[in-house]
Amino acid sequence: MNPDSEVPQPGRADDPTADCNRRPSLAGGLFSWVLLLVIAVCALALVAAHLPPIAKKLGLLAVAYGLLVGLIASWLTQFSPGFRAPRRLGMALVLLVAIAGQIGIGVESYRLDRSERERRERSDPKNVLARRLLDSASEPSDPKSRATFDEFRRNYSRPGPSFGDYLQFRVSGIGIQSNWIAALFWGAEVVLGGLAASWIYSRSLGRPLSGRALTG
Repeated sequence: MNPDSEVPQPGRADDPTADCNRRPSLAGGLFSWVLLLVIAVCALALVAAHLPPIAKKLGLLAVAYGLLVGLIASWLTQFSPGFRAPRRLGMALVLLVAIAGQIGIGVESYRLDRSERERRERSDPKNVLARRLLDSASEPSDPKSRATFDEFRRNYSRPGPSFGDYLQFRVSGIGIQSNWIAALFWGAEVVLGGLAASWIYSRSLGRPLSGRALTG
């Protein structure tokens, strides 16, 4: 028997040293891919949230966003040296990141909508005058006058719309008046966008890197 045959050769599958070196490389590749994907999805979510209302079609934006996230996830694999991830793990990560991005779009859109409403209220002379009267007026002692004053204060000192109110406003055009139904509708959009991202990512895995470009 040749004694050299028992010596592990570099790069062999049964070489423990090669296995140890390979695992950190694979883990590092997966980490860098997830990091790049999160950065890209955050940037994409900000862009989507600032789109004009006419471009935020119910359901369509969620699917388009999800498909774009899936394509970006596939495209970014070429920038992560040593990236190797099981198909199901990659799909699950893309699904979670896409859903997080969809939630980010909703939260940022709500913030922008509330800021715009507050800006309009501050610029409305009627609201400005009402707030000045509330700040300078004292509490009436007469019960009837106090009731009128409290009603006036509720009308002009009420807080801005909640996130649930914003979701209901989004779907008011299709006849939905319940905040709960509006929240369920939005949740369905979020899940649909995540599934679209996961599906297109899975479909893109079998194609060569040159065919994974966003325009291809």
